[in-house]
This record gives sequence, structure tokens and C-alpha cells, in this order.
Amino acid sequence: MEFYFKNSLLGWAVKDHSSRYVYANDRACNYFNIPSDKINGCTDRDLIKDIDSVYHSIILDDQKIARTGRMSVVVKIVSYGGKDERKAFRVEKRPWQFKDGSVGIICTYIELANVYFSTFITHSSRRSLVFTKPSDFFTDREWEVILLLFCSVKQNIMSDMLGISAFTLRNRIIRCCQKAGALNTSSLLQYCYCKGWDNYVPPYFLNKRYLVIEQ
Repeated sequence: MEFYFKNSLLGWAVKDHSSRYVYANDRACNYFNIPSDKINGCTDRDLIKDIDSVYHSIILDDQKIARTGRMSVVVKIVSYGGKDERKAFRVEKRPWQFKDGSVGIICTYIELANVYFSTFITHSSRRSLVFTKPSDFFTDREWEVILLLFCSVKQNIMSDMLGISAFTLRNRIIRCCQKAGALNTSSLLQYCYCKGWDNYVPPYFLNKRYLVIEQ
């Protein structure tokens, strides 16, 4: 079995009943950006930054899997390389029985090359989402506005989502239009679409959990 895990094209990891990792193949270790000889005994909190707010939910999920025997599937967005670079992974968790009869969790990590909004832009032209900033043409705050414009979010809702005033939002939209040489938001979106910038999801929406991806 270990030979299969080691040579698999997928990332595999095993947790014990306390949700501590006891094994991970090289691909799973790359997911956590940790050497294979350092992962034994670690928890998700030890391996993933800024996870405190959801760590309790992870533990409860592990316990539910071990208790019910049912699998769990989640999509995780993780940082890699530079600070603005991200990848999406489908993580499948199932119960795993050790030789001593105790029950743990086996995790499979599958990198997602194609992730879509269910109704993103148009069905005929939608493309996979990216989580790495495609250009420095706009600031991080302006990229947030661009995405919401593409999603046809009304401006009063947009300002609430971004936690800014209507006046600040208006100024950001004006700056985006000025940079793109656009007379209005329709021209702005057409400019971004031609540049291939219509499918970028800024970190703000991932951190705030506005993006929900369903299988």
C-alpha cells in the first residue's frame, strides 16, 4: 500500500484518531510545503497558516467521518510561490482503519485545473477561474471591483460586500475606467475581457468566504 501511495499521481495523507498526521506522500507534503520527515505528529493548525477560525470545524468533520463512515469533500484554496499565487485543491476525506483497530482519516488531494462559477459571464465563453493576480494594472482593491462588475452585482450590494462607502466605490470604478481608457463600466469590462482578466478571483473573496464552489 505504501508503494502505491508513494508512486501515486495524487497527494495522500493519513491522520490518526486525534487528527494528527502519521503519513503523507511527497505530493501531499508539497501541498503543505513541508518535508516528508517533518509531517508526522502535526495537525492542520501546525501546517496551514491562518486556519484558527476554521480549525474547530475541521476537527468536527474528522470526528464525523470516523463516527459515520461517510466521506467528506471540500475545495481548498492555498497559497504557493509568491504571496499572490494560489491553487485550488479538491480534498476528499474517508475513514481509515489502522492495524490496531483504531479509526483514522485518509485524505486525498487533487489539484483542480478547472473551477467554474455556475453562471460566470456566459455559458459559451466561461473559463476556469484563476486565483493568481494576472497583472499589476489594477490595485488589489480595484481587482475586487472588477470581479463584482463581471458578476453583475448591484453597486449598493457591492459597497456592502467590500465594506466601503458608495462614494469610495464610485471613485474606484472611475479609476478603473480611467486606467483602461473606458467611458463606462461596459467598456471597462470589455477591455478586461479582451485582456483575459475576466476570471480572476481576488483573495478578499476567498478570505471572506463569498466564493462557494459546489460539486
